[in-house]
Amino acid sequence: MKKVYLFIVALMVAATGFSQNVIFSSNFESWTNGLPDGWMGSKSSIEADSVVQITTGTIYGSSAVQLINTESSHKRFTTQAVTVTGGQDYEVKFWVKGKGDIRTALFDTTWGAYNSYINVDATDWTEYSQIVTALGNSDSAQFIISVRNTDAASGHLQIDSVAISEATVSIDTVSVHDIQFTTDASGDSPYKDQIVYTGGIVTAKGNGSYFIQAGSGPWNGVYVYDNLNNPAVGDSVIIKCTVSEFYNFTELKNVTSFVVVSSGNNLPAPVELATGDVADEQYEGVLVKVMNAECTTDTNNYGEWIVNDGSGDLLVKNLYSNFAPTVGEHYNITAPVYYSYNNFKLVPNTVNDIEIVSNVDADKLDNNSVKLYPVPASTFVNVEADSYINDIEIYSLDGQLIAKYNVNANNGALYGLTTGNYVFRINTVKGTVEKKVTVK
Repeated sequence: MKKVYLFIVALMVAATGFSQNVIFSSNFESWTNGLPDGWMGSKSSIEADSVVQITTGTIYGSSAVQLINTESSHKRFTTQAVTVTGGQDYEVKFWVKGKGDIRTALFDTTWGAYNSYINVDATDWTEYSQIVTALGNSDSAQFIISVRNTDAASGHLQIDSVAISEATVSIDTVSVHDIQFTTDASGDSPYKDQIVYTGGIVTAKGNGSYFIQAGSGPWNGVYVYDNLNNPAVGDSVIIKCTVSEFYNFTELKNVTSFVVVSSGNNLPAPVELATGDVADEQYEGVLVKVMNAECTTDTNNYGEWIVNDGSGDLLVKNLYSNFAPTVGEHYNITAPVYYSYNNFKLVPNTVNDIEIVSNVDADKLDNNSVKLYPVPASTFVNVEADSYINDIEIYSLDGQLIAKYNVNANNGALYGLTTGNYVFRINTVKGTVEKKVTVK
């Protein structure tokens, strides 16, 4: 009889001393109304008639369970409610034979990440082990066995002797670069399905997710799927998480420890790229900047639009912001790189990460197209233009930048001005107008 251990953890750990404190066990000896006692919790999705008692060829006792799901989409077979502790790792051990795919997960305060499927094709019983982590304290948690692609000719999947224990696991601290860097043609992380500690500065965020980056350049950014924590852009964070591949998009999930080290940090310098060069695995999750890229499409039903600087199309996705682009307008865009549906995409954090670029020659501007009043100014000045104003920069007469105001409208008012002589640089979609202003 062959005995195999598959530990989905940050590193391989010897079985001796690995687990302690069994919180659930089942040899499928007791059945009530055709179902095994302790199973078929409320999160089960497998049909009752697909859970069958097996009384021959078992490995322990007189009974085992056969799970039937010939479909390619999975079905859940869950325990009844058990108590778990947030942040605790649990080892799920089970014996299995037959043919099909099987994996484990945990539902506590929310859905945790699933482990990778184990592809079973064996006539002998084989023992496997996977690690799951509780996201929060719960007295109504359910451990999940997920199955798919079972084969009738091989007896589907038969399971016996399930034991779930608290686990003591040694967790590696891994840089974002090492999580992302790969030479594998699939682009999958070398730490796929492993639990790690990592950290970086938050470069963009929205409901339930954010990007972190540790240093500038390729391989240094990653997407984090996290419904429990709400960092701010500029926070430096350290997290304990599971590295996952979601349709070839590397992401961090199951965040069970979250620490803000500091706030208000400068973001890593973006990598300046041509639009046609962004679609590269090394820039996945990384903060990049494209320049003078023309919008070529309206926003589609998925909140996506296309820009092109002449080197190739690039999708921009309104994942966090809600920007309405204008076809034919040119933009500078600073954003991390996202991946979904086989396409790399920029996801700006706010509309302020999208800068409108003039595509009109400066010498065509009429200086009278921008008006400032009252003149001379007092503690405030009104600004009006016949075109969209991106921002206004205020300089001293010796060329030192004193302040910058985002306007994003055709008019605005600047307050809090101090006495002196200044040059106002008004940057509009048609170009830049400079006006000398005296404040008394």
